[in-house]
Amino acid sequence: MKIYMAASTGFCYGVNRAVTTCERLLKSGVTLYSQGELVHNEEVVKHLRKLGLKVLNNGKFPLKPEQGSAVVIRAHGVPPNIESALKKSFERVIDLTCPIVYNVFRLAEKLEKQGKLLVIFGRKDHAEVNALCGRVKNYVIVEPGYDPSTVYSTILKKATKRIALISQTTMDHREFMDFAEQVKLVVDLEVEIFDTICNVTVKREEEARELATRCAAVVVVGGKHSSNTKKLVTIVEKSGKPAFHVRSPEELPPLQEFESVGIISGTSTPYTQIQRILDYIETKYEGEVIHNG
Repeated sequence: MKIYMAASTGFCYGVNRAVTTCERLLKSGVTLYSQGELVHNEEVVKHLRKLGLKVLNNGKFPLKPEQGSAVVIRAHGVPPNIESALKKSFERVIDLTCPIVYNVFRLAEKLEKQGKLLVIFGRKDHAEVNALCGRVKNYVIVEPGYDPSTVYSTILKKATKRIALISQTTMDHREFMDFAEQVKLVVDLEVEIFDTICNVTVKREEEARELATRCAAVVVVGGKHSSNTKKLVTIVEKSGKPAFHVRSPEELPPLQEFESVGIISGTSTPYTQIQRILDYIETKYEGEVIHNG
């Protein structure tokens, strides 16, 4: 079996920054909390919990945090009201929002101040979208699989003359650009398109398509709740090849029927997690590892 490794694997910059900062603080003895899971990867969250990280969910904060304790804002960001509540409860709040995500927040605020309706391409239940929508008031969220007529009529009802299209940073780039072009054609308004999808995730989309072309099947490594990881699975499946979304070797199906297998990961997947799966496939199926790029 030939095993093709994607050139881009492991953490992206924003996730790496968040995880290494938490590790450093925890190992230095700081009592540390995070508002929600720091990143969408069960293995990473479990690792940080073992180091002592306390995860706060549903907006519930300790009434009297331990003296000297701190709280971190996760890589996806949080809405301003949650950030304010954290600052009231904790003496020290460390913002680990991904810089790329943070820039999208600032852009959205600027566009709204200019009087534009924000059309956000993303998932309503995603942490990043929740954090973004907490900063603006005049917006419409459009999810993948949208009904065009409903979306266009909603935009026309809410918009005055100008609309601005932005995206959750981890959405499928082709889907967003296709949607944006359709809006420009259909809606008789001033439309501005801002490509806010992270370049790192776009590169992995391209690699997922390339692996699906080259390989008989593709293994996608990452958390089950990771938007960018699930997107890679969808891209491979749309290419007509089997995609196996796994977190550990135990979740892999039998692969002996495939002459070649590709391996790629989401941006919140640690390299150690990928390496365990690569080692397992290489050993069990006497694989030849080929590194792309």
